Amino acid sequence: MLKRIYRISALAILVSALSGCGTLFGRSSSSHFGPDYYSGTAYNFGLLFGSDELNRGYFPATLWCWASIACPVLTVYSIPVDFVVDTAMLPRDIYEARR
Repeated sequence: MLKRIYRISALAILVSALSGCGTLFGRSSSSHFGPDYYSGTAYNFGLLFGSDELNRGYFPATLWCWASIACPVLTVYSIPVDFVVDTAMLPRDIYEARR
């Protein structure tokens, strides 16, 4: 029973650590992705459904994501987390867009 609790806890920590990746990639200074607002959520949708800006005209990132087993699941899991983080970052995004 204790071993099962440890496994579930480890899995929950891993999934929580991997969620929110769209916000990190969408907001990185080297590759700003998508619109000025909700760029992390847009990055997740671009990764899942293919986006010319994310994939530069072809779809290696999208194909890799769908070819793996974990990427689509983690990306779908990450969308609500990225949406909440993007909403919290909205005042900063508005300020940056007006500069």
